[in-house]
Parts: sequence; structure tokens; C-alpha cells
Amino acid sequence: MPIDSFSAGKIYRTSLSNEVVKEIRKMILTGTIKPGQRINEVHLARDLQVSRGPVREALLMLKNEGLVTHEVNRGATVSILSARDAYEIYTFRAMLEVNAIEMGLENLQDEHLQALSHLLERFAQSVQEANAEELIACDIEFHKVIVGLSKHSRLIQAHSQMDSQVGAMFLTIANELPKRVNRVVEIHQILYDALASRDKEKIIQELNMHYLSTLKELESKLKEAHG
Repeated sequence: MPIDSFSAGKIYRTSLSNEVVKEIRKMILTGTIKPGQRINEVHLARDLQVSRGPVREALLMLKNEGLVTHEVNRGATVSILSARDAYEIYTFRAMLEVNAIEMGLENLQDEHLQALSHLLERFAQSVQEANAEELIACDIEFHKVIVGLSKHSRLIQAHSQMDSQVGAMFLTIANELPKRVNRVVEIHQILYDALASRDKEKIIQELNMHYLSTLKELESKLKEAHG
């Protein structure tokens, strides 16, 4: 189904392609553009008040992030994440965070725990307000604190490169497992408590459980939906 219009403000900054990427990514992550929906470049350029060039460049960048798929005779569509996508995203993210704890648990300071505690408060408010965009931002920031303990720039970069796909997967969870989204504070509180204990074995166990339990539920739902 083509996109008719978007309520997006005019872009004023110099780097148009980057700004257009942010706008389209936001539309995808907030569900304004649905998975599988065709992206009409002409309509999008009109609504963002830019030429088609920056829109085309932005869609290519989003393709590299895994959020957009280009199909012959159909153009760009929002990617539909599969059970295999879920498996690769969650197992890779878990692997990186476990390695971060293995390498950097000794770097955990009280200010890290304070930052995580503040994020738990933001999580709770976002659930109450049903603010999907803020929930995604909180989830990404929470796990950035964990992986940042490693002080390993390439590990941190690899983790960061998945942020958009993790956001898209979070939306998939919201659609397929709404009860789990309502438990997001409880789920992250468990991780917080493990980190506060500074018990490496316990933290690693909870990190693996955090990802793999979600993955098990999500894979089942996605296989039912998409075969």
C-alpha cells in the first residue's frame, strides 16, 4: 500500500541525506510506515520538502541497516524481519554483551548503575505513556551502558551498528508479544540487579536469559505468522 502523506517538518540542516535518514528511520521505528509497506519516493520527498536525490540516498543507507528492502519492479519497502533475523540479531547482541562483561566488569562504577536506574524510570514512564519510540531509545541506551564497560571500540561499534534493527525488532515484539513489552521494566530490573551484584557469572547468566527467552517466544510467533 503506497504511503500517501507524512506529518514531517521541513528539514533545515545542511546534511540532507543524514537528516532524511533520521526522519524515515523514525517513521519505520514508530510504525508510521509498516513492515512490508512500499515507500513512495515522490510522496516522501514532497512531505519532507526535499528533492528525490536525498530520499534515494537515505533509502540506500537504510537498506544497509537492514530496515529497507529493494525489490525489482516494486522499489523500496520496509523490511519484514523473520525468525532467522531475530535469531541472528539476538544471539549476536548477547554474544557482544557477554564479551563486554568478561572484559570490562571491573570498569563498572556507581555512576553506571545510576544511569541504568534512571533508564528504568524512563522505561516505566514510556510504558505508561505507550511511547514506543522512547521505549526503543531506553532499550538501546541501557545496553550501550553494558557494552561500554568493555572500553573496546570495535566491539562497541559492532553493537551500535545493530541499533536500528534492534529497534525494528522491538516493534515486532510490541506487535507479536505485547505482554512482554508491558514487562519491560521488570525484565530490565533483573539485569540491573545482576549488574549491581557485580557477580560476573550471575550477570552473564541473566544476559543470556534476557535475550534467549525473548528469542524463543518471538521465533515461535514469527514462524506462525510468516511460515
